Amino acid sequence: MSTPSLSSGGHAIDARGRLNLDPTRWGVQALAEIGVAVALAAVLGQLRLFMMPQGGSVSLELLPIIFVAVRRGVVPGATAGLLYGLLQLGLPGAFVYHPLQAALDYPLAFMSLGVAGFVDVRGWRSLALAVVLALAARFCCHFISGLIFFASYAPQWENAWMYSATYNLLYLVPEGVLTTLLLWPLLKAYDAAFPGRSRKAPE
Repeated sequence: MSTPSLSSGGHAIDARGRLNLDPTRWGVQALAEIGVAVALAAVLGQLRLFMMPQGGSVSLELLPIIFVAVRRGVVPGATAGLLYGLLQLGLPGAFVYHPLQAALDYPLAFMSLGVAGFVDVRGWRSLALAVVLALAARFCCHFISGLIFFASYAPQWENAWMYSATYNLLYLVPEGVLTTLLLWPLLKAYDAAFPGRSRKAPE
């Protein structure tokens, strides 16, 4: 289940290894990273550059969740995202219109960020791919929610699907750019601070 660190060489592991399905093999460090990531996401999620009228904002809340996904794999990243999504429902700024809408926009949307763990991040391009993959998964959840529950907010001249797509991309794209720019030096710094601690390796 182990993989080389971000800065080391070696061959990529298979998709099953990147899933990291067995929580008993995550180790204390991985569990600590998940806990810290959820707490940091909660704090960073409250430091918004701007907020959309029907929910959604630009912040750095994605940074710790995708960090866990890249370092630990899909399931640990999804676990961190799920916990944060549930926590966010109780934080200021949560927009709840319907139980299904809340599930799509919060726990499911942030849980989906775990797919970033499928990418073997070894440079800017692969990191950008990981972030794009995570954002695409999250976008799908928000898009479906917008199409079902917020179509009435669409202007008369705009289709509901176009409104939902545009609305969500307006904050997801800048959030993704910020995440990509900051995540690479953060990963490099972590690997430098803890040499020999490979990603997704049991402790």
